[in-house]
Amino acid sequence: MEIVILVSLLSLYCDFTDAECLVVSPARLVVKHGDPASSNCSSDTPVEMGWEATQGGAGLTDNKVKILNWKVDSLTDWNSNPTCFTEGGQCQKQLNITVYKLPDRVSISYRKYPDPMVEGHQYLLQCLVQNIAPIGRLTVTFYKVNTTGEQTELDTQHKSKDNINTPENGTYTLDFTPGRDDDGAQLLCSAMLDLGPEGPQPPPVMESNRLNTNVHYKPQFTSPGCFSMSITEGDTLSLNCSANGNPAPSYDWLLPHADPNTMEERSVVTITNMAKSHSGNYTCFARNPLGNSTCTVKVEVTVDYLPIIAGLAAAVVVILLVVSCFTYSSYYKHRRMGHYQLKDMLPRRHKNKHVVQHNGMDQSFM
Repeated sequence: MEIVILVSLLSLYCDFTDAECLVVSPARLVVKHGDPASSNCSSDTPVEMGWEATQGGAGLTDNKVKILNWKVDSLTDWNSNPTCFTEGGQCQKQLNITVYKLPDRVSISYRKYPDPMVEGHQYLLQCLVQNIAPIGRLTVTFYKVNTTGEQTELDTQHKSKDNINTPENGTYTLDFTPGRDDDGAQLLCSAMLDLGPEGPQPPPVMESNRLNTNVHYKPQFTSPGCFSMSITEGDTLSLNCSANGNPAPSYDWLLPHADPNTMEERSVVTITNMAKSHSGNYTCFARNPLGNSTCTVKVEVTVDYLPIIAGLAAAVVVILLVVSCFTYSSYYKHRRMGHYQLKDMLPRRHKNKHVVQHNGMDQSFM
């Protein structure tokens, strides 16, 4: 019992007194399964030392040395813990080794395949990481990639399994509730093995396959949607009913001047030569198996008085012109005919011969 206590005290003493204890360099190794590995054990003073290991072990040296190398060409032991020791086990140091393996495959799937995927419903995504070690250093992230290529992180998960060194399969799940904007997007997951600063940099990442989403949703009207408008009497009205929906919606129109029990089965309604009786509400119905939406356009038919005013003004001008011409013609005729008499046109006799000027004309009389 006294000997065991003494050895334990010496071991603790060696752990805290570097000048008299062994030093392992590097003290920690991160090695890919099947790759070579090596480390040195050294002492300030020459001692007989050895390596205890399942691979690459070595007994005590015959001579006292300051350094002893441990080396394997292919490390395959998942639980390898090489320990450097001195004669009698008075001092020992363990090499910390992490043996890792990248996953054989990373895949994403639905726990139950949706047929079809519907807006607002919840679906369980499953990410499977196969044959990876150590699984306790694994981080799994779910992503969504929209139709423009923008990638969004949905969730990140990590399971603490530090006591498992051998390869394991990991299953990670996520509840996903799609919206209409997710239609056409892709879903994927990635597995990152973060082994710390001694491990590969940057940490290795493996992505899964991609799931294409086909989200069904009820119709929704696009811009400008429902509105009010006015149109001039005699013009042509054209209204286009357009809505987003998956599956693509069908359309019906309810017109203000039609029988309320009948509908126009078309997306565009066109009416030529609009009249005041065409005023009212034009209601469009967009339908698909997920539901329906309605949009009402209020149309008011107005009269354009400008052409009428212009026509009246033109008529007044014409009438004034006619009246003016008639008045002028009557006045001129009366003036020409009312001031001349036959006796004025005959020459007068005078006793003396003289010249008389009449109406701008010179006449000689005897």
